[in-house]
Amino acid sequence: MPFLKYVLSYVTFISSVRCVTWNVGDEAPPQSDFRQLLGLTADKPPDVIGVALQEVVNDDAWRKALIAHVHPSGYVLIKSRNCWAIWMYVFLRRNLLPAITNIESESTPSGYAGVMGNKGGVSVRFEICGVNLILLSCHFTAHKEKQHDRLNDYLDIINHQSFRDEDVNVILDHDYVFWMGDLNFRLENITKNEAEQLIVENRLSELLKHDQLNIMRDKKLIFQDFNEGEITFPPTFKFDKGTEIYDSSKKRRIPAWTDRILYMVHRDYAIDHHLNVNPNLNRRSPSPSRRTPVRGPPSEVERKYPSGSFKTKIAHHPEIVLVEYTSLPEYRHSDHRPVVGTFQFAVPSRWFSLPIEFIEPKIDRHPRSEDLKFAYSINDPPTLLNLSDTDPILLSRPRLPNQSMAQLTILTALNKALMEKTEESGPSLTPSAMQVAMFDWIGLYPADFANLEDDYLTYVYAPPATTSGCHGSSSGGTSSTNNNNTGAGGGGGRSSSPAHISCHTGRVSARSIAELKNQSIVLVYWSRKKKCPQGYSTPIMVSVLFFLMHYIICAFSLLISHPESFDCKTALKNLARVDGTVA
Repeated sequence: MPFLKYVLSYVTFISSVRCVTWNVGDEAPPQSDFRQLLGLTADKPPDVIGVALQEVVNDDAWRKALIAHVHPSGYVLIKSRNCWAIWMYVFLRRNLLPAITNIESESTPSGYAGVMGNKGGVSVRFEICGVNLILLSCHFTAHKEKQHDRLNDYLDIINHQSFRDEDVNVILDHDYVFWMGDLNFRLENITKNEAEQLIVENRLSELLKHDQLNIMRDKKLIFQDFNEGEITFPPTFKFDKGTEIYDSSKKRRIPAWTDRILYMVHRDYAIDHHLNVNPNLNRRSPSPSRRTPVRGPPSEVERKYPSGSFKTKIAHHPEIVLVEYTSLPEYRHSDHRPVVGTFQFAVPSRWFSLPIEFIEPKIDRHPRSEDLKFAYSINDPPTLLNLSDTDPILLSRPRLPNQSMAQLTILTALNKALMEKTEESGPSLTPSAMQVAMFDWIGLYPADFANLEDDYLTYVYAPPATTSGCHGSSSGGTSSTNNNNTGAGGGGGRSSSPAHISCHTGRVSARSIAELKNQSIVLVYWSRKKKCPQGYSTPIMVSVLFFLMHYIICAFSLLISHPESFDCKTALKNLARVDGTVA
């Protein structure tokens, strides 16, 4: 069946995300080992790590502490966003950088007078391997009797956050939504002593009957269509700091599961990423504004088969598997315990590359005493990559289990039939043409950079001039696919050649790289309109020793072959210039 083969060619691989939420209680980061917290001790570390923190007073210290733990394991901070003391940090495996685009963030304050940021939420969203993913960090209104204020906090975030992405411009339209935070829902109709007794006896299911969030979800007042893993851990709030003792102050707060991770998946996921589309539409058109969020209607399959109509959750959402959902009681630094969740989710084996394609230089070393010349092409439309099992970017990815694959295929077929699509696959919905802006810029980064937003060493604005051909540029060299860049691994096949390629050349002055000594760098093209990278170069070694030795050998050869014409003073001056000790 052509359609079955078509679906199987797309949704066969699994990616993973580690979600962490922790109200750190105005404390500086502890000296604790964060590797377990961040999922780095797992047999297969996650591709994405999302860290949601609340009540952060020293954000710089927390950022440095998190980076210090994840960077040695090959992760890059791709985006951070805050609303006062509410923070969201997102880290990505370095080899997946060319597989992400459309990175955005939003914040919604809902504290005092509706404008103060002591309560509210922030989000970071992006497209990875062709699917849209969003992670949120939220801190809702406190106190047991304020559950309706918490509902308003939720609605404020849903209604006021919107994005530039042409596929989705609101939270609930993403393929995968991970909602984390100190949601502050308490236990009702129970005393502190009764709650603690049930905790001691491990009768958590009875205690959960008093949970305000579960009660409101059962009434369909909040987090409709969201899922939450089974809670098998004791309440995470409120502890005396540094102890296992629940609140012993005069307030004697009742223990509660204030810290939660919920998730949502679109059930029409399998046709959402570049699959069957209206034949009259050849490409997407960017959203004109991010100020008018409109919740997309449920798909036909969602209306026909609403949540709960399937017998098992895996049949309901074969696209995603919750691997772990628990708290970590060993982190006692705050009056809250961190809560973590690990998810595996399906991604396609093909997606559109980034539009900027840097041209590999003829040599892999560059003297720091010379201007660094570079060339790149802008592909319109971007190349549709076809990655195979042997590609390093997918080599470590497990396949979707056969049972889940079959269920996902059935759901996709239902959606396809209900939307009255033809059996034959339609044209790919290519991204909208890249809009080159006057202040697009190219950042020069250390090859092992830790922070995508802040770690550039210098930058130049993108050159406006277009050359006649990339391969005839001053830098020379050959084209390299984006999935090869920044150590992303072997190249995937291409299903089609770009319809139009414009070629550009530029340079970084020698003065800007004069301080680099035997250091690898990469070039990153930043779009001013998208506010995120649109292409990465392969690593370039800025070398001193290589060219120093080369010059000494050449000078020595000249001395032997033509001793009468050898000028020692000029040779020493040139040697100093190569070494960078003189301007």
